[in-house]
Amino acid sequence: MLVTYVGHSDLGGLQIRGVWFFTDGYVLLAIALLLVTSVSCWIGAQIGSRARALPFDAGQSWDGAALLLGCIALIAYLYFFRSLLLDPVLLFHTFTGAYRPNRHNLEITAGLTSFENVAPVFFAVYAYRVLSLRQRVPRTMHLLCMALLVLTALRVYAWSERLALIEAVLPFGLAGATRLATSRNRLVRGLSCGGPFFAIPLLVLYFGLAESVRSWTASAYHGRTGFWEFAVGRIATYYITSLNNGAGLLQTFNWPTYNFEYTAAWLHKIPLFGDKFSAYLNANGKIGAGAYNYYLLKFGDPEFNNPSGNFSVICDMGLPLGIAYFAVIGIVGGILFRAYRSGTLLGVLLYPMFFLAFLEVFRYPYLGTQRAFTWAIGIGIAMVMSRPGKQRAIATPHVLN
Repeated sequence: MLVTYVGHSDLGGLQIRGVWFFTDGYVLLAIALLLVTSVSCWIGAQIGSRARALPFDAGQSWDGAALLLGCIALIAYLYFFRSLLLDPVLLFHTFTGAYRPNRHNLEITAGLTSFENVAPVFFAVYAYRVLSLRQRVPRTMHLLCMALLVLTALRVYAWSERLALIEAVLPFGLAGATRLATSRNRLVRGLSCGGPFFAIPLLVLYFGLAESVRSWTASAYHGRTGFWEFAVGRIATYYITSLNNGAGLLQTFNWPTYNFEYTAAWLHKIPLFGDKFSAYLNANGKIGAGAYNYYLLKFGDPEFNNPSGNFSVICDMGLPLGIAYFAVIGIVGGILFRAYRSGTLLGVLLYPMFFLAFLEVFRYPYLGTQRAFTWAIGIGIAMVMSRPGKQRAIATPHVLN
């Protein structure tokens, strides 16, 4: 409702082009889908609260998996930025702002550079152990963490991929909030529960800084709007146009398509199997994307191309299955929340991904993306490597309620 209100305001940084589809009926549908997700999360949290699992000793088994995945991500980053790292002068100019790399200057190798997205698994283990459990970790993990954070920041700067830094920082926020939730001070515990809301100004600030590098200096904004007006208007533009694009899909497309181009986009791109999957669904890999691009050119704005994370699900599955989809991920998210708080490995690894999926529901269904699939591969590797061995009841600082 707040995004809708801001989207109808006259903020200087707001840019909405194309046909307006996000009418009151679609606003109510979006709210209903969020309510289904919220209630389902609460139900899942009640289910999880009964399984009072004590955390096992998160020692070498966690660290070994984290170090392996961190090294995989590091190798992928080094390969991705090899043109910069092999040229110290160019790298210096990049850090000083004299040179700004772009997507055309960086060569991507599908299947290799995508393994950068296993880095959140490393950050999840590292953050939980250091901030939540306050355990010592090998010095190698500290060095690897710093290296990956620097390379992630370079990725945001060079590739304009703002989400990468959120994926890296989110595990630290969750681990810190979990630690604060055990405080004896009621005010501190309350602040930990309201963390996502208190983080909204930080999100606007981060988004504004990232956008100012490429847009605020443009003639359309420079000298005509203040920074905060630009930042709020710009982030509102992304959210409101995403919702409008999603409503436009339902208004102009023949749905449900059952092509799962949004809820399982990674299945269309997976090596060896993706083309067959697309052909089986008569999607052919590029047909759906081409149709959506045509929609953007005719009705929307190709610059703001997110299809929303709620209406695109309905476009894929239809209303009954779409509601079931949000109910399922809500229940699973609630269970994972309790698992994270109790310190089980599956909760520590998987809850940050679901948390981010809930944050991204305005823009697109995150769990269906390729980056989420790579993240899930990293989680699978960590689960196989991190065998708990002997369980023992240890004093846990975490609360389950």
